[in-house]
Amino acid sequence: MSMAEEIETKFAVEAFEPVREALVRAGAERLSRRFEENVVLDTPDGDLRHRDVLLRLRRDASARVTLKLPAPAPEGQGLKVRQEIETEVADPDALQAVFFHLGYRPFLRYEKVRETWRLGRTLVCLDQLPFGLYLEIEGPADAIPGVAARLGLAMDAALADTYHALYRRHLAACHLPPADSFVFDADTRLALLADLSAS
Repeated sequence: MSMAEEIETKFAVEAFEPVREALVRAGAERLSRRFEENVVLDTPDGDLRHRDVLLRLRRDASARVTLKLPAPAPEGQGLKVRQEIETEVADPDALQAVFFHLGYRPFLRYEKVRETWRLGRTLVCLDQLPFGLYLEIEGPADAIPGVAARLGLAMDAALADTYHALYRRHLAACHLPPADSFVFDADTRLALLADLSAS
């Protein structure tokens, strides 16, 4: 089990290749590239959402349960700070059944392909989502602006929003009705999984 303060920021990007090239030039180490399935749980009346608490089951190469709690944000633009408790789970279906009987139901589902790099004291994640490409930098608050600059990103473009909030903003910009879950269509999902298994 890990319990830590999570400090991160996001940037919308047009393409990953220039970022990968910048990461290589900076001496970053590529750690993994994985398909993620996430289920966010809540009570029917949204008790956790109202308290800014996130309860999530994630499956990629393994399965983990994560609880994210509010934390005071440091000074600095575009940073999101949460207290995070996370542990691996042997049987996520059984744990989801436990949560169900405690009153927690799936509130939203989302998928992404996450490519993770280590650069200095930070993790840099290249996230392909059904509605766009994003880069996430996680690490100490004083390290994030320098890493962003090395990757050609300006902190005044940093986003402190969750992917759920960014998705709803995307839908509004496209004049589409609000929705919570964002998953790849079946053909895209199969193509991504085939690409990942081949790499």
